[in-house]
Amino acid sequence: MKKSIFKNLIAFTICAVLFASFSSCSKKSSGDPTPSNGRNAKFTVTVTGAPSSAFISFVMVGLTNDPKEGTVWKVNGVVQNSENSVSLGKNNFNGTTKTYVIESIKPLSAISVGVQCLNVENSPYKISYKAEINGEVKNDEKDFTVTKSTDFTHDYTY
Repeated sequence: MKKSIFKNLIAFTICAVLFASFSSCSKKSSGDPTPSNGRNAKFTVTVTGAPSSAFISFVMVGLTNDPKEGTVWKVNGVVQNSENSVSLGKNNFNGTTKTYVIESIKPLSAISVGVQCLNVENSPYKISYKAEINGEVKNDEKDFTVTKSTDFTHDYTY
């Protein structure tokens, strides 16, 4: 099951990147709400108390108006060179770091986020997800409890 979910997440990420690449090449209409200089994004994710069998995946993809531009993110203040996507999984939350702040370092014309947190045990864990676009909070899910019967699975486009 985990491999199937991971394959679906990879396929989603590739599709999002391709879609954003092709759509960035088209001429923008005057009614397009996206500013020509793009949007700034900031995501804050926290995972606490996840059991070893938990499936956790946060994927952020961002593209600038220049499809060749690859460096667009920083994670906890560290620039991610030549990366237009950030992927955080279970192993990222095993150590002392439970919270990650992912920020765009350049204005983005396309932003896509995929989140999937599953639990196969009776040991619930908590996640928090906050999305800010141009300083405005778009999503703020605090201390969502992931259980065997309640997952947190969302695809966002900003």
